[in-house]
Amino acid sequence: HSYLVFLYLCFAFSEKFQVIGPPNAVFALVGEDVTLPASMSPALNAQGFDVRWTRNDFFKPVLLYQNSEIITKNQIEAYKGRTSLFTEELVNGNVSLRLQDVRVSDDGLYKCFVYSGQWEEDVSVEHLVGSRVDGVGLKVSWPKQTRLECSSEKWSSRPQVTWRDMNGVDVMSQSTLTVQRGNEGLLGVSSVIPIKWEFNVFSCLMRSNTTRPAYQSKMGIYGEWFFYLLLL
Repeated sequence: HSYLVFLYLCFAFSEKFQVIGPPNAVFALVGEDVTLPASMSPALNAQGFDVRWTRNDFFKPVLLYQNSEIITKNQIEAYKGRTSLFTEELVNGNVSLRLQDVRVSDDGLYKCFVYSGQWEEDVSVEHLVGSRVDGVGLKVSWPKQTRLECSSEKWSSRPQVTWRDMNGVDVMSQSTLTVQRGNEGLLGVSSVIPIKWEFNVFSCLMRSNTTRPAYQSKMGIYGEWFFYLLLL
């Protein structure tokens, strides 16, 4: 009985804590370095704790800090050499993950587990990966059928595409959309609509699902001539 009482007292009086993450998803571009924030509340010294960052498999971590060192034995291969902790900040309860050279495959949900020996807490952090998108370009092709093509490269996820004419009418129903994945895992997007050789102005808008700005191009059609009006 005395042993059980001892265990109970150890658990009851061990300092409890929470692991706090960011209120919103963390965004980064392909090739950048990013920090996925996580900290303990209260700000305990985590130097002697276990800190485990995972994705889908608890036993194959993105990063594992245990016995005051980084353990790479079962680490996911794609994260080896790209992840670290701010070890000098562990004393202040900072258990954030530093991820270098962000890739498209890094996009998704991460979990941070902190174990003190008597108490364990975790937090989830969503990481969104974007890319440096090549500006949207427009071109006219013929002779079989006169078409207007809107294209762009290096999207990390499939963008929303919208076509409108000079009156603001949505003509997306007339479009044909093609999406191809390149060697880097990024997407090339092309949307084509048929047009008539008459006065009109068409705009193509590509918008990502992230918080980054949309990309838009406009082109005027004047009889047998065409030219770029605006490229943002």
